[in-house]
Amino acid sequence: MSAKLICDTIVVSDTDGVYLYAQATKRVARVSKMSKTVRSNLANRGFFNTVPRSMWHRRPKRWRSLMLLLTKSCPLACEYCYAHGGENDGMMSPETADRAVAAYMETKPVNPKVTFFGAGEPTLNVQAIKHVVEKYGSRIRWSITTSGVMPESFLQWLIDHDVGVTVSMDGPPHIQNRLRPLRNGGASASIVERTIRTLAEVPGRTVAVRATVTHETLQEINQVLVYFQDLGITTVHLEGMYSLGRALDQRENALNPLDFSEMLQMVQAGLDWARSTGRRLKIGGLTYLLTPRIGYYCGPMSGQTMVVNCLGQLTACSEVSDDQISEWEHFGLGYIDGKGRILVNEERLNDYQHRVVSRMVPCRQCFARYICRGGCAHKAWVATGDIYVPNPQHCRFVRAIVPFLIRRMAER
Repeated sequence: MSAKLICDTIVVSDTDGVYLYAQATKRVARVSKMSKTVRSNLANRGFFNTVPRSMWHRRPKRWRSLMLLLTKSCPLACEYCYAHGGENDGMMSPETADRAVAAYMETKPVNPKVTFFGAGEPTLNVQAIKHVVEKYGSRIRWSITTSGVMPESFLQWLIDHDVGVTVSMDGPPHIQNRLRPLRNGGASASIVERTIRTLAEVPGRTVAVRATVTHETLQEINQVLVYFQDLGITTVHLEGMYSLGRALDQRENALNPLDFSEMLQMVQAGLDWARSTGRRLKIGGLTYLLTPRIGYYCGPMSGQTMVVNCLGQLTACSEVSDDQISEWEHFGLGYIDGKGRILVNEERLNDYQHRVVSRMVPCRQCFARYICRGGCAHKAWVATGDIYVPNPQHCRFVRAIVPFLIRRMAER
């Protein structure tokens, strides 16, 4: 397959026809071949539009959401942890959490949202979570991403206080216990299964899982998806493992990230499963397929999401959680002071906010630029040493998967 961009429309040519996706109108079509008459007819149906202003770059409103990195402690010892979770101590105090939430609310966000996250397991910091949720209550939409290893009593507290829960789990017990063992070497699967089943029993609650896929576990991807379905999971977020953090450690039986063809295999397997079961599938690199524009790949880099670590420091990437990580000098963004003022390195944030595909030279002529949005800045930095040069692995993936998805949509 080959692809090109004509006005707003991605045109994919294959041996059996031409497939089109008009990004402004979200229309798809298939024709046997392209001619002047066919193109004219397609234009009348909403294809080949001038890129509308809605797809142009515009500076976003600052601090639409807040993410609190509550702790560096963790009961697990995940083989690929990007943050070496559990190897260092660090716990956000309730006072720091309160200052961060108060500072965020002072910015008058519309539909305020706070996510509990961390370079460790956020449910270990029960004190900070309870303090801010009980103080600010339903004025804020609360969510947490967790390993699922937590006391049953606190899980019930999260349910009672309407905190959205996403659980990180990689598959059936033989996969989960290999990749995400307890810190003492014990099995975590039964604990996480209990957490998920408890959530699934709550009427009306969405049960979401984020799964990391390695070269080794891809061979069982269909079994993994069936296992999640049997647990009652309604949303599955698949991500290929990246070589960051602990995954870079040189050791016997080291894990392998997905190569280019394996990423495509993961997406196809996930889509087939979602279509056959009616469940929801998320793939991080394809988030913007249906919302294309010259925009930002993620909220923290653009200043839309305020990410605050244990010490009250601001970071432009949750994967760069503090100054113990080498990239901190490039991604540290400021801090919240003792008076609750948000002090930002404005020059650095301005540089981040200029990281859009119209300013990234390798991206300017790419047919997928409105969907890709340049990819993850941190992974680009790790791969190239420059946030304005996209990760080549990500580019290959997007340039291959977008034509495949357009064809798939047109054939439905």
